[in-house]
Amino acid sequence: MSLQYPKPNHNHASEYQVSSWPFVTSSTATEVGSSAISVKFPYITRWFQVTNIGAAGSSLRIGFTENGVKSTPDANYLLLTGSASTGTLEIKCSQLWFLKNSGSPGTGFSLIAGLTNVSSGSDFPIITGSNGFGGVG
Repeated sequence: MSLQYPKPNHNHASEYQVSSWPFVTSSTATEVGSSAISVKFPYITRWFQVTNIGAAGSSLRIGFTENGVKSTPDANYLLLTGSASTGTLEIKCSQLWFLKNSGSPGTGFSLIAGLTNVSSGSDFPIITGSNGFGGVG
């Protein structure tokens, strides 16, 4: 009798049906500048919410890859203006990238996410347009 039970992975629906573990982090109000910042999650997200904590004139790019937030003119990112929030986005991912929008002053973010029991080191696909995911950097 084998005791090698299958480990949770991103295809297990049950991991997304239960309450998630909390993950919270923030940057300073001017930390996100012309260099992209990455937040890597220890487990795959079930959902997340980002708030731009910068001044009214600031804009924050949010994406799933560094190339995604740096892309121009093709926008492979979500643009969030000052003091705005994404609301809860039910998206599974292993990391998020942040970059200030060109012409915008430095800004910051506040991030809360719900994590599953699926390890980020599992066979989770790399979300990028070069891997066939349309509309993603």
